[in-house]
Amino acid sequence: MDIYSKRLPTIKQLQYFIAVCEELSFTGAAEKLGISQPPLSMQIRNLEDKLQSTLFLRNSHNVVLTKEGEILKSKVTQLLNDLCSITKAAKINILEKVTVGTTKTLSFDYIPFFKLFLSEFRDETKIYKHNYTSKELLLELQKGNIDFAIVSDYPTRDFSENSLLIYQEPVTLVLPASHPCCQQNKVNLDDVTDLPLFWFKQQVNPFFYDQCEQVFNKLAHPLSRRAELADNLSMLLEVALGKAMMLLPQSMAQAKVEGVTYKKLISNQDKRLKINIYLIWRKDLKITAVNQAIINYFKRG
Repeated sequence: MDIYSKRLPTIKQLQYFIAVCEELSFTGAAEKLGISQPPLSMQIRNLEDKLQSTLFLRNSHNVVLTKEGEILKSKVTQLLNDLCSITKAAKINILEKVTVGTTKTLSFDYIPFFKLFLSEFRDETKIYKHNYTSKELLLELQKGNIDFAIVSDYPTRDFSENSLLIYQEPVTLVLPASHPCCQQNKVNLDDVTDLPLFWFKQQVNPFFYDQCEQVFNKLAHPLSRRAELADNLSMLLEVALGKAMMLLPQSMAQAKVEGVTYKKLISNQDKRLKINIYLIWRKDLKITAVNQAIINYFKRG
């Protein structure tokens, strides 16, 4: 076999193989890579077919490396490390990095898809550190202060060009740990109308606000609202005291506060209460190799 053979594994297959080796779980590896499980399983099957070897023994609960898999793991790890070094050494020095603004609505470090993006493009990008809302980031984009913006939906902007829907963030219900519904796996909002809901002003995120109102209006009993406090921690402490509840983006529901429980919503409410996240780029953005690679990354997602 020579270096031009079509029987050679692809880099993607080798990356997927190492991810499964590290996690010993196809589900865990898929989360790490920011992809769904079926394409991961397909790539591993294709790799095993090309090598004519069984690399993993698996059942519904466990994944174990075979002897052939162990041998391949050490060689592939070295190969990928060498390839990273070669790629880094071959890059032309970039005088100006691409500036990316990310909305403060989500915590992107807790979303594997975005965490992988920030890792893969860390040498080519810099994150706009201002704690901006989506609306503010769009203004910065118009001013030319940033190249890309990752924002939640906003109805006044133009969807017709230079934008991609790249992610839908689920919301999590935050309840006092003493509430009876905390014993359930998933909670129906109809069962928690005894608590006021911390809620934002419509102008903060009009599209998501209206989306939520459509769900709330179909509840058997109306939800009482309470104005949001200055920060999430203050509101979480109020929830712990049994004085309110919250709906938080899943990536923001990370703080461990005594007396607070995070719960998923029932399926039909969960599906309708998702925050649309878009990649937007400047209309006058020069499509360089790096900029195109960023756009392609999110198109693949």
